[in-house]
Amino acid sequence: MEDWEAFGTELRRLRTRAGLSVRALARLVPYDAGALSRFENGRRKPPSDVVEKLDRILDSAGSLVTLYETLVTSRADDDPSTRLDLRETAALSDRRYIDRALASDLAGLLSETRRLEDQVGSKLVLPVGIRQAKLVSTLAVEARRSARPDMVDVAAGWQQFAGWLNASIGNHGAAVTHYRAALELATETGNRDMISTALSMRGHVAWMAGEVGLMIGLSRAAQRDAAEISPTVLALAVQQEGRGLALEGDLNAMGAKLDQAAELIAGGDPDRPDAQYFYSDAFIEMQRGLAYRLARQWDKAVTSLNGGMAGFDPDTLASEWATWYIAELACALAGAGEPEVASQRASEVLRVAAAVPGTRLTGFIRGLHRQMVTRWPSNDAVVALGEELRTAPAR
Repeated sequence: MEDWEAFGTELRRLRTRAGLSVRALARLVPYDAGALSRFENGRRKPPSDVVEKLDRILDSAGSLVTLYETLVTSRADDDPSTRLDLRETAALSDRRYIDRALASDLAGLLSETRRLEDQVGSKLVLPVGIRQAKLVSTLAVEARRSARPDMVDVAAGWQQFAGWLNASIGNHGAAVTHYRAALELATETGNRDMISTALSMRGHVAWMAGEVGLMIGLSRAAQRDAAEISPTVLALAVQQEGRGLALEGDLNAMGAKLDQAAELIAGGDPDRPDAQYFYSDAFIEMQRGLAYRLARQWDKAVTSLNGGMAGFDPDTLASEWATWYIAELACALAGAGEPEVASQRASEVLRVAAAVPGTRLTGFIRGLHRQMVTRWPSNDAVVALGEELRTAPAR
């Protein structure tokens, strides 16, 4: 067999026999639907653990695993994924192999892994993120001459992503450690976008920990070199400062900051960094809704959250992190005195949470439900949400 087309053909045959779409199969694994499609097209080699899951789900009695092992044996030297693993190993043992091409491939892997997290959640991707952050940072230490800036930059990217993954599941201390590492690496190369991003995301952890003053201070620090920062990256810091101002009760300043962020995004950004791939005017409107919710401006929060989600990419909206905005909408609806619609939205959040190991979403909805029970103890929708929570997996 000369390539992975034979594996893809067999995978597609088994999936069709099972009556599953690519997206439906991706949810069962769980795995990125786009990656599964590339496996079927013979364009990528799947990880061995994914093949084992596919074999079980598609009831192939080991045939898919056998085919995979045969291809691995016969094509190891020619497979892109295998080549990258081998190049990483070679580079760790001899720094002559640390070059700009390797840095570029590691940046491409980071981009794919970010989007994989949208499909399967932070907890499942975390081991990969930590491993790669450590490995690429080690390569950055050893890199020399022209390869060094590129490898240091990609190491900063992996450290920032590892920080995000840890923050997402509530590991605040680990997140801060990774963000500080990203900041140090980005400072070496003068990467203003990553410096600002690391400061902003450290401010995000401060928000999660209830440290509002620190959140605002770091968000302002992230805006310090505004003329040298991507408009998208600058918008990240600006809107976050606005959210902090909402918590402080300064609604006029909050509105001004959110308007500034919206103008930055509306102006376009042809060089937007990959870490901000999801940023759009719709996302800023969702952030505006979050700020209004924090300021207890319930009706405005509902309007902005609904408006932003209506224009947001539907596939990304189904991710664990974006589902938080649906949870925020449920909270705003409850605040606005709409328990039925709030319960409906909360139920949507629980359906996503059921498929994502380690998510904090279920705990958020439990807290919201306790507040709703106090206000509407006999409301049928609130009671039904309570029943759903009783059967929800413990997180």
